[in-house]
Order: sequence, then structure tokens, then C-alpha cells
Amino acid sequence: MRLRRKLHRLIVNATPGAPARDYFALFQIQPELTLDEATLEQSYHALLAQFHPDLYAGQSQMEQRMAAQLCADINSAYQTLSHEVTRAEYLLSRAGVDLEAAERQGVGGEFLMKQIMLRERLEETPSADAAAREALHAEITTMYQSSRDGCAQSIAASDWSAAARCWQEMCFLSKLQEAARPEAR
Repeated sequence: MRLRRKLHRLIVNATPGAPARDYFALFQIQPELTLDEATLEQSYHALLAQFHPDLYAGQSQMEQRMAAQLCADINSAYQTLSHEVTRAEYLLSRAGVDLEAAERQGVGGEFLMKQIMLRERLEETPSADAAAREALHAEITTMYQSSRDGCAQSIAASDWSAAARCWQEMCFLSKLQEAARPEAR
């Protein structure tokens, strides 16, 4: 019973196998693209400490299953919210945006050309040229931050079409950013 009351307070679906209704409510944070990641991490650890299945070892099998499911939901929510691209995707899905339709619509031609040029520059830059890779990584990071900020502003303004376009840009740029990351010395 104790677990059920806690679950109800967290606004999660008590149906076995069902994910949390709202990841932001689960962590008791505002549903925004920009968030305090330290607060998210603190909430994550507090929830895990409170609902870890080992704490319910002496309870009924149903409460043990519920604790295990809640722990899985907490982990899934944390994985989603701890990365900006997946957080943006979650916010868009939560708002009812058809992400597949947005992907079919694509990004603008100007962005696509920039992305292609960056990809070509990346392929032409030797891995051993740390300075060139760092400069390219910094350029991509600046573009990513611009798309992220545009996505955050569009979400705040409920401009879902613009938010979806910026999210797609974030997806492209985050992959480029990772590929351009200078190799560890």
C-alpha cells in the first residue's frame, strides 16, 4: 500500500508495463527544453533511492513488480530528459507533434546545404589535425546551440512547426558534433 500511495503522488500509471505519463511530472520539474541538469540528476537519484526494488524485497509480489516497473520508468525518463535532442523529441511528442510527418517535411534547403558542406569538411579533415577538428567542432557546436535555442523558443511559444524543424537540425548537428569531436590525446 505504501508504494501505491507514493506512485499516485508521482502521477504515474500503475498498470504493469506502462510508462510514466509525464517524465517532467515524475521528476517534478518544469516541462522545458532548457533545464537545470543538476536538479534533474538530484531528483533521479532521490527517486531511485526511494523506489529501488531492493527496498521492497519484503513486500508483496505486486508491490515488488510495481517498484521494478517504476524503477524502469525512472531510468527511461532520466535517459530521455538528460539529453537535449531526446528531451526536445519528448516535448514535441508530448505536445502531439507528428514527428514522422515533420521528418518527411524535412529541414530547409539552406540548412541542408550547410550540413552537407560541414560533413564534407569533416571527411576532408584528417583525424590527426587536432586544431582543424577542434575549430570545426566549435563551428558545429555554435550551430547546434543556435538550433537548440530556436527549438526552446519555439516550444515556449507553442510554434510546433518551427520547433520540429529546429529539433531535426539538432539531430543532424549532434551527430556531426560527435563525429567532429577531436580524438583524445
